[in-house]
Amino acid sequence: MFKKSFEKKMIRYVRQFFADHADVKLIAVTGSAGKTSAKTAIATVLSQQFAVAMHAAEPMSHLQTLLQIMGVRYPENRPEEKWGFWHRRKMMRAVKKRARAEHPEAHVIVQEFSPMQPGFNVWFQQVILPDMAVVTSVTSGRMRVEHTVEEVAGEMLTLANNARFAAINRDDIDGRFAAFLTNPQMTTYGTSEVAEYYFEQHDFSLEHGYVGKIIGPEYPDGIAVTLPLLGEHNLRPAVVAMLAGVRMGMTKELIEKGLSQLGPLPGRMQVLRGADQTILIDDSYSSSPLTALSALQTLYSLEVPQRIVVFGNMNGLRKDTQAGHAKLGAQCSPDELDWVVTVGEMANQYLAPVARRRGCQVKECRDALMAGGFVREKLHAGGVALFKGSSGGVWLEEAIKINLHSTEDEKKLVRQSPDWIKRKNEFFSRFRG
Repeated sequence: MFKKSFEKKMIRYVRQFFADHADVKLIAVTGSAGKTSAKTAIATVLSQQFAVAMHAAEPMSHLQTLLQIMGVRYPENRPEEKWGFWHRRKMMRAVKKRARAEHPEAHVIVQEFSPMQPGFNVWFQQVILPDMAVVTSVTSGRMRVEHTVEEVAGEMLTLANNARFAAINRDDIDGRFAAFLTNPQMTTYGTSEVAEYYFEQHDFSLEHGYVGKIIGPEYPDGIAVTLPLLGEHNLRPAVVAMLAGVRMGMTKELIEKGLSQLGPLPGRMQVLRGADQTILIDDSYSSSPLTALSALQTLYSLEVPQRIVVFGNMNGLRKDTQAGHAKLGAQCSPDELDWVVTVGEMANQYLAPVARRRGCQVKECRDALMAGGFVREKLHAGGVALFKGSSGGVWLEEAIKINLHSTEDEKKLVRQSPDWIKRKNEFFSRFRG
């Protein structure tokens, strides 16, 4: 009873906040993958002119999403059902104070919307109308229970339809889902010219990243950029950040300044110095068929004397677990890869045999520590190792640690808090002795 009353009051205060502060803009970001990179890029560019609020963590419910929008902290390490009366009372007081503040702290709120089941984004229609919605991608296996890719597309694009303006990733959303869009105020972005806003590549190097232009209707000659990023899929957040800057009326100079500050996020195609003059690509934050294939294709594009890929389980695929891992294994080429290293039961069972049949040298590992030791033994000067995996039961960032040039770079890895380290040590202890 108290929980429902709490949520109703929350909705009322959020409505009141945006009704009383019409000048505060809400940019909503949703999708199957790429949300964090997109919201971070958008916030970085817009912060050159505006006071921007953005919460780093993924919201796991309607309530957490509303609390993040209002800039109110909540117990992230405690399930909502265990939030006590005093927790909720303290949060409600903070929300009420922010809703009634004469001068809001932020002029732009960049908020992630992370659907867990169908109807998640539809629910927000009763609460709020975003000024701009960004849909980064659509893939199956995104939500907590099994749904078809069509159901996922409908869920993601619901937010685009419930916004004053929508930006759709043209490259990572199948064109057939355009039929799901009913909002006439929309545009597309990507890295190919079929999108209205796109990146035109002029040069690339591992040292400096991509050199090129971001082109859109307002800037047909493009905005020149050098983006220290790796992987074509990581350029798309920069493009939508430029788009957001244009929509917010920023000058070309300020947009350029914001774009110049973009860089790789921890665990997302971050290039690190490895031991013995090797190169490590840290893509250990999470893994899905879409992002894993993009990372692999990026590895293939690098002109280096040696390539090793480490694939951990792709968690969350459910009924597509076997097929998803097998399809990724089928993309492993013996002509491009010196070694394919797999970590975890699913990767070992479904990905490794397919890669082996393709002619690849394959090493199956029980855990990330074993994989890290193997890569350290096999990777030579000038060589590149790509680490792509999910969190639970994989944690390839610990394999990367074994291969770093300097322990100082450990702070650049994901999931390094004391709580995470304790959890991972307990997991790895199962394989010792």
